Amino acid sequence: MKADVSVIIPAAGLSLRMGTRVRKPFKVIGKKPIIFHTLEKFYKLRRIKEIILVVNKDDLSTVIKKWSDKLKLYKVAAIINGGKRRQDSVFNGLRHLNSDTKIVLIHDAVRPLVNIKIIMAVIEKAEERGAAIVATPMKSTVKKVNSNLGIIETVPRHDLWMAQTPQGFKRDIIIGAYDKIKNTKTEFTDDAEVVEKCGFKVEIVSGSYDNIKITTREDLKLAESLLLEH
Repeated sequence: MKADVSVIIPAAGLSLRMGTRVRKPFKVIGKKPIIFHTLEKFYKLRRIKEIILVVNKDDLSTVIKKWSDKLKLYKVAAIINGGKRRQDSVFNGLRHLNSDTKIVLIHDAVRPLVNIKIIMAVIEKAEERGAAIVATPMKSTVKKVNSNLGIIETVPRHDLWMAQTPQGFKRDIIIGAYDKIKNTKTEFTDDAEVVEKCGFKVEIVSGSYDNIKITTREDLKLAESLLLEH
């Protein structure tokens, strides 16, 4: 029997780099918010039993009032408050997992171009190895610079990969790792880093360069073009 999978989707960021009043997950592309494009990639998969949506506290009442009925159709079992940092939001999400959950996926709300093949590959690798993320090989030449933007060195890129989401973990591994770092002042930029910090090995599933994270206005334009193509 295959293990139940839960998905945590952090959507509590402030969207400062976008420079708009509407937070990124709720910007509309093709008549629906980005977050719905993202949810559509997950809810149809039979392996996924629930989705936990973590939003900014200022958005919570609006999201519940405006979209709670529709979100239930997308397997959203809980809409909860996020924290000050991404890791705080994920920790809050972990506290709401169904007791039957064995595999946890964590996916950025603003990566709506993920595909089902990648999602399933991460689930299967997490089941096999305990922890897995999707990533792509670095294509551009990478420079290390000083505070004045002077180049210090060119970094060999042959073993550099760019981390994406979803990131998948066995339940006990991800909960144990977040328990250990919950009171730290260190900021972690992804969940794999939290797990690595606690001594676990994380494996990579090769992903797609289309699976972009919408961070800037340029990203938004590219995502809109790609989403409307499909």
